[in-house]
Amino acid sequence: MSAKRKTLQGHVEIPGVCFIRQPEGVLRCTLSAGHYGEHRHFYSGELRNGARGGTSWPRQPGETQAD
Repeated sequence: MSAKRKTLQGHVEIPGVCFIRQPEGVLRCTLSAGHYGEHRHFYSGELRNGARGGTSWPRQPGETQAD
């Protein structure tokens, strides 16, 4: 990854991670960039059998990491 991406001032793209913010929340998607279907944050939710269940939310048109 030697090529630099041009970004607008105040916009930082995190390569390899979706990182879209949950609407009306503070969680961000922890799935890989370019995934299909709902967004998901695996490190939240209720603790069950020693693991977190995660939180998911639907995709919205026009989403960007910088929102």
